[in-house]
Amino acid sequence: MAGDSKIASRLVETRTGPLDAVIRPPGSKSLTNRAYLLAALCRGEGVVRHPLRSDDTDALLRALETIGAIVREDGDVITIDGGDGRFPRGGEVDLGAGGTPTRFMIAAATMARLPVVVDGSARMRDRPIAEGVAMLESLGGQFEALGRPGCIPLRVRPGTDGLRGGRLEVGRTASSQFVSAVMLVAPATRDGVRVEFTESPTSSTYLELTIHILERIGVSIEVARSDRGELLQVALQSGSIPAFSLEIEPDASSAIYPAVLAASRPGSRLEILGLGAGSPQPDAAAISALEAFGVGVETQADRTVVTSESRPSGVQLDCSPFPDAAVALAVLAALAEGPSRLTGLETLRVKECDRVAALACELRKVGCEILESPDSLEIRPAVGARPLEPVSIGTWDDHRMAMAFAVLGRSLGPLSIEDPDCVGKSHPGFWEELDGLES
Repeated sequence: MAGDSKIASRLVETRTGPLDAVIRPPGSKSLTNRAYLLAALCRGEGVVRHPLRSDDTDALLRALETIGAIVREDGDVITIDGGDGRFPRGGEVDLGAGGTPTRFMIAAATMARLPVVVDGSARMRDRPIAEGVAMLESLGGQFEALGRPGCIPLRVRPGTDGLRGGRLEVGRTASSQFVSAVMLVAPATRDGVRVEFTESPTSSTYLELTIHILERIGVSIEVARSDRGELLQVALQSGSIPAFSLEIEPDASSAIYPAVLAASRPGSRLEILGLGAGSPQPDAAAISALEAFGVGVETQADRTVVTSESRPSGVQLDCSPFPDAAVALAVLAALAEGPSRLTGLETLRVKECDRVAALACELRKVGCEILESPDSLEIRPAVGARPLEPVSIGTWDDHRMAMAFAVLGRSLGPLSIEDPDCVGKSHPGFWEELDGLES
């Protein structure tokens, strides 16, 4: 994570030649956040092994401590004494810029015995929470807006027995995190929760990830799907979340950046250890999607191997199953042989920044032609000579923008990456990893 003194910018210079490297990314952010909340609500001990230590995940851990979770740290193992569905205290918590931690914490706070004020960064105060609050209100939650309606800061008022639970109809939402938050606290409700999807859910791959971790730790869950495999209904009965010990696999969302670097450099080979066949993470599918660019991807039992024999080809690619990885894939499209069109980007508008607008702005700086629509980007790669002087790239206070354009700088630099410390949100060791790939 960033230290007390922040670096204004970081120069990334071009390097040529093939890449031959082996990496093991840090733990999955999505799995770590889900495991922390479940551990804090379980009956007994929730043991989380090799979690991601980052700004986002640490903020959630500290917030759970504030409302009464007992946390013990021993190297790469976090043990949480679960409260069996309730938290003994309240208080004020600040989740910084973390979208997932904020939305999960609002749901967790409904299980506190005293009021909880949930707040975050200036950008997080602009990001939508109204849909999630409305879902929780329909299940018995009580809330008081302390600023703009539908945004944090928000006071969560305790009910006598936490959330009542019940039936919940869900259509398209701004974020799947709202539904995941409800699913994670559902076993702690009085009556359980039945979620019925009236439309194909937003970012359903992340809901599948939530289902996976609930099933893995032994929570009883009933899932109904259509003939095409789409989620129709998820039902969770009221009851204790069992004690568990969970190993967090490496983060596919962090692995996509070195994978894109290898994909962009003909003759490269990259082994990603610990991320193999059967990974439930949506961005594992994004690594497989590199094949659409003409890149070799071999998924083995305990690793994924990315190989590149030639310059990547342009693509027509639906990124809705792996929206977070779309930022990295847009950078690869900027290095491709021909034009690309990436679709399914509508949820990127309400992330740490408006990532569609941010990508369009910064890719134009390096000579790409960009056509932007509400949910897609058409990218025509830059042609002609590389810039002689460093191009300053704004990261928009967004960790994924910083990591993606750092990769671009290796092939289309030199680039000066503004606010490089923002990578601490999800991958504090990113810059050391990038330098080590070609050391």
